[in-house]
Amino acid sequence: MGLTKSISPQRRAVTTERKASVLDQETLEVSAPAVATAPAATTAETIAQPQRRTAPKSKSVEPAKLTGDEIETLYIEHRALLLFVACRKFRINDVDAENLIQEVFLSFLQTCTRIDNVRAWLVAAMCNASRHHWRSTGRVEPLPDDYENQSDPGSQSLADRFAMQMTVQKVLGYMQPRCRETLRLHYFEGRSAVDVAKEMETTNRYAEKLIHNCLRRAREIYNNINMVRR
Repeated sequence: MGLTKSISPQRRAVTTERKASVLDQETLEVSAPAVATAPAATTAETIAQPQRRTAPKSKSVEPAKLTGDEIETLYIEHRALLLFVACRKFRINDVDAENLIQEVFLSFLQTCTRIDNVRAWLVAAMCNASRHHWRSTGRVEPLPDDYENQSDPGSQSLADRFAMQMTVQKVLGYMQPRCRETLRLHYFEGRSAVDVAKEMETTNRYAEKLIHNCLRRAREIYNNINMVRR
């Protein structure tokens, strides 16, 4: 009688399945921390992104109480910014921009009230000074290089202007004295209808009507004079 113990195929299959389930459980337990650390990597990437820079807050000051050293510090601190605003934003040359900065700081020192944000106050003042600079220089036109050889622009078409003045005087000569006075006050002296009413001692509405009727009458006379000339 042999001592060899026989194992049935069904029992061997059950043992194999138990080993497989144990291995699968160990695999899940090992791989679980790897899945849990995935959001941590995403959070780290979010923190590593560069954040938007904000301008530093300026402290409130009273310009009248500042010392010379404090004024110099503020000037050095804000000079580059104000120069950038004038030159880049408003296209002002460096020399004029420097002059505007001096004017802005002079206005700043003359301010008697407390300024909560010096940086914002100086930038706003520089923008206003730059706009005023262009408004003032826009009305100035440089003379041409050969201006000494040119005639006075006011002398051009001088004959036409004299002819127009004579025609206007002739038109006014055909009108009634009341209409002549009304047109003189309104168009030659620049008086309003209210002032015309006071001068003519009448109502404002009648003065407006009088101006309208006299102007229409002057146009009729002017057209008749031109028709006769043709």
